[in-house]
Amino acid sequence: MVAVVDAWITPFGKRRESIFDLAKESSLPLVRKYRDVVDFVVVSNSYSGEFNGVSGLNNLISTYLSLEHVPSVRIDNTSGSGGSAVLVGKSLLESGTARAVLVIGVEKMSTMRTREVTSVISSLLPPRERSVGISVPSLASIMTKEYMARYNARREAIAEVAVKNHRNGAKNPFAHIRKEVSLSEVLSSPVVADPLTQYEFCPISDGSASLLLVRDEDALSFTGRPVYIKGIAMGSDSSHITDREDLLEMRSVRRAGELAMRTSKVDRVDFAELHDMATILEIVEAEALGLLKRGEGWRSYLEGETEIHGEMPINTSGGLNSKGHPIGASGIAQLVEAFHQIRGEAGERQVKDARTGLTLSMAGFGNSATVAIVGDEP
Repeated sequence: MVAVVDAWITPFGKRRESIFDLAKESSLPLVRKYRDVVDFVVVSNSYSGEFNGVSGLNNLISTYLSLEHVPSVRIDNTSGSGGSAVLVGKSLLESGTARAVLVIGVEKMSTMRTREVTSVISSLLPPRERSVGISVPSLASIMTKEYMARYNARREAIAEVAVKNHRNGAKNPFAHIRKEVSLSEVLSSPVVADPLTQYEFCPISDGSASLLLVRDEDALSFTGRPVYIKGIAMGSDSSHITDREDLLEMRSVRRAGELAMRTSKVDRVDFAELHDMATILEIVEAEALGLLKRGEGWRSYLEGETEIHGEMPINTSGGLNSKGHPIGASGIAQLVEAFHQIRGEAGERQVKDARTGLTLSMAGFGNSATVAIVGDEP
């Protein structure tokens, strides 16, 4: 088992800084404290080539931090890169290859227009599906229509995901969109992929987040309040969405969640950070993970069950929807939020008696998923 002993995050948004300065902003506070013990750097990033014209990002960042003597690697698993990077960091520690791993997630996306960003991200889809015009937002549209038809879900319930997440994001000093929105504002905002509107998709963001991982037996020598990664697992599914039997059956998410829960020996979590690139995904993922009842998750949003003080708080950070989605940083940022929740440091977003949490870092449209279960005890 491994533990997170320190964490840092930058404000997300449209930032003027370079990708290197963003990475430095989140990692330098950790480097200053732990320079002498960090013996591996793992960088989570997907699109430095496309967005920034940069290759070999991990070595460039380690050199920028004056850690050029420390081995490093870059992990690219599209929007699931953060969870994958933590899984790699855990493996390095448990294999004995490293004793302290610095994990840095970073992405600078605002160098391109929205249409160009969508095109780059949709390149993760197979050619035969891209050739007929399918994109990630259009898949969210299809999923929403299917979910509403199959379960007789109310349109307002899906929009309430955005209302709740923007309310949480308004309490997060690091969120891209720090503004509450009403249900009517969500429903009347411009349609992006019918029926989903602008407020129901994550913004294009820049930002960075960092973690220091060590083995559990070493954790208390770094901090009196480590947060332990009790279980972490990855699931996968076909990249061909049209080959899947059921678009609402997110098999990669379900498999990763089941394995992570089983290895962690945890029966129930107190909160969850999910991949809400679009509002519908938060609902379907929560159902796949068993956090909400299959086909009835939408009702939980009308009844307030997923609020910070509800029965199952989801995306207390504001989620991708409000906090933002700098792709390589998102999965790391989820664990930063979990770290602060379990340590009781989340301020206005604090979940009462938060002792265990779940994070879901998902690649593509469920192409793969990494679920981590974290807690205050090993």
